[in-house]
Amino acid sequence: MLHKDTALTALFGWLVSSVVYLVGGIDHLFIAVTIFVGLDYITGVLAAWYKKELSSRVGWWGLVRKSLTLVFVIVAHQLDVVSGNTNDFMRNAMLMFIIGTEGISIFENMGKMGLPVPKFITSALVKLRGDEDKD
Repeated sequence: MLHKDTALTALFGWLVSSVVYLVGGIDHLFIAVTIFVGLDYITGVLAAWYKKELSSRVGWWGLVRKSLTLVFVIVAHQLDVVSGNTNDFMRNAMLMFIIGTEGISIFENMGKMGLPVPKFITSALVKLRGDEDKD
């Protein structure tokens, strides 16, 4: 007889292993992205609370957008697979782009709360994102 907790454990294990396969595995770069995405969401909520603009609807759509960033990683990884890139070039480039974008957003959220934002870190994140001015 299959117990409910066993079925839920198997379902959760299948779901997690499927996501790990689709994003190309869990490595330090992927862990960094998940940390940056989480910090961006937390600092966004704190900035909205600080400015008295907290909204559950806005927060919900923020979570949806954060979750959908995984789609970019899945697409990039699948492009690596079908093109024969064994070094995960597109996946890693997408992960670094997301780190740059989320990092800039974290500092913007901190700036909204009146905290000083170090320019050297912001410029490094802009370079990582690939938006720096080209001379």
